Amino acid sequence: MKISFYPTIFAVFLLGLNSANAQEIRFIGVNGDLLLNIERHVRLVKRLRDKNAEPMLDGEQRRLESRVESEIKQALEPFGYYNVSVSRENSQDSNIYRYIVTLNKPVIIDSLNIELSEEASSVTEFKDWRNRFPLAKGLPLNQAVYSTQKTALLSTATRLGFFDAKYIESKITINEKRTLADISLRFASGERYTLGDISINWNLDSISDQKSKQGIEQSILDSLVTIKQGQNYTADALSKTQQNLLATPYFSAVDVRAGERDQQSSKIPVNITLTPNKRKAYSFAIGAGTDTGIRASIGYENRRINRQGHNINVRAGGSEIKRTAILNYRIPLTRTSNDSLNFFSSLEEEFGDTRRFQSSRIGSEWVFDWQDSLFKLGLVASREKFIRRESDLSELEIDTDLILPSIFWERTEGDDLYFPTKGWSAVAAVRGANQSFGSDIDLAQVIFKGKLLRPLGPGRVKLRVHLASSVIDNAADLPESLGFLAGGDDSVRGYDFESIGVDRNGETSVAKNLTVASLEYEHPIKNGFALAAFIDAGDAFDSGLELNKGAGLGLRWRLPFGTLRLDAASALDLEGDPVRLHFSFGTDL
Repeated sequence: MKISFYPTIFAVFLLGLNSANAQEIRFIGVNGDLLLNIERHVRLVKRLRDKNAEPMLDGEQRRLESRVESEIKQALEPFGYYNVSVSRENSQDSNIYRYIVTLNKPVIIDSLNIELSEEASSVTEFKDWRNRFPLAKGLPLNQAVYSTQKTALLSTATRLGFFDAKYIESKITINEKRTLADISLRFASGERYTLGDISINWNLDSISDQKSKQGIEQSILDSLVTIKQGQNYTADALSKTQQNLLATPYFSAVDVRAGERDQQSSKIPVNITLTPNKRKAYSFAIGAGTDTGIRASIGYENRRINRQGHNINVRAGGSEIKRTAILNYRIPLTRTSNDSLNFFSSLEEEFGDTRRFQSSRIGSEWVFDWQDSLFKLGLVASREKFIRRESDLSELEIDTDLILPSIFWERTEGDDLYFPTKGWSAVAAVRGANQSFGSDIDLAQVIFKGKLLRPLGPGRVKLRVHLASSVIDNAADLPESLGFLAGGDDSVRGYDFESIGVDRNGETSVAKNLTVASLEYEHPIKNGFALAAFIDAGDAFDSGLELNKGAGLGLRWRLPFGTLRLDAASALDLEGDPVRLHFSFGTDL
């Protein structure tokens, strides 16, 4: 026992000594992606940085050290460095490994030959890939970029329905001196597949309600299914059909899936499986925002009153500054998925610091798609009661009846539905009233909202504008719900919600016109988080524009269904430059 006891004590002593003198490894002469790739490939790095590993024995240490030089060279070859020199530098600290890496000249691309087959040469996406190919004659060889581009082209081919696409030749030839490289890529797309039979199946296993099992009429279903037999296959087309179906209240689940490919006919069938939603639904929501304070709402929805797909939605809610009750009856039309005829009525009361009114409305609206845009033609009859302060500081109660026709246009273009890096959106509306057609006042209004996203470096730039103008004889007759105010989360940040307006007898009130613009840069961090810097400017005015400016910093967090935003903004035109927090959620376009 004593013979084995003393060696054990000695081993424990060595373990403590090694843990107290942790070893590390350093590579001099490289940084960025080169350094990261070296650290991934050199096994000694992983061994030294493993906090849970036992101390290395002499044999293992010598074996790992002997491989370092060759592993460094292998790690640098994908970046075109085939003539690397590596030497180990003796350090005064025996626990530090120092390796000097001399890159020398990289391998230069001497020739680049990329050939697309005849079928591929006529496809825009393939031509764009060729035009954007980042490697060229005279540039250093980068095999990682080369491999990424090859994979991207095959992925594009699959997305567009070229399922038999392949590389006839894919070769990099490096000369004996390892100074020059020749790249040859020959790509054959093969035949493009078209859509074959499109079958629709109903999943009724979990449905007990007999009315829910009846489904909806085929004409309504056809307007939602945007893919047609015989058209070219694209993954985006299948995704759009799935989104159209899920956007309706009729289905709780939608599965749109391509079937087995037929290579002889170059056709691919599509199977659509629909799970009906519960016909009736009740909802309750509670939330909070810097502009509205605490808010809550309750709702009832009958998602499918009949086989024609009619549905009704009733919702009532309120916040610290507003109360609303809305009823909407929707009749889907069969031309496109967005076409519908809506009948609605609402009661609304707002009692904020600047906007105070009571309004009741009844109206109808025709919604339709045209030329990739959404249009709405509406007619509303409303009665609004609001209070205006007179010059003698007394308050005058005004009742206004309006018959208000309107035209609304909306369009969005982006490279991603929830998290676009490039795109734009625009909304425009024209509405008016005339005393000859039952209104108490003559009024005409034009409203425009626009957003533009563009990539910049690793991040993106966002430009936002909101413009509005009114034509009315007396600005004081403008109803509160139709006037304009600025300030708040989606306006000029740094200012209280709707705190920017016109001064009427010592009280801030709604204005005839509005101008708001914002410029923002967003820089990604990691794990869906990003930092933002922004400057906003705007004014709500009857005449004489005087911009109010706000600037600040923000944090963005990407969630599966939108972006959460937290901003700290300073009101630059208020005394003391007060800072206000803004909290909002939504999509970027």
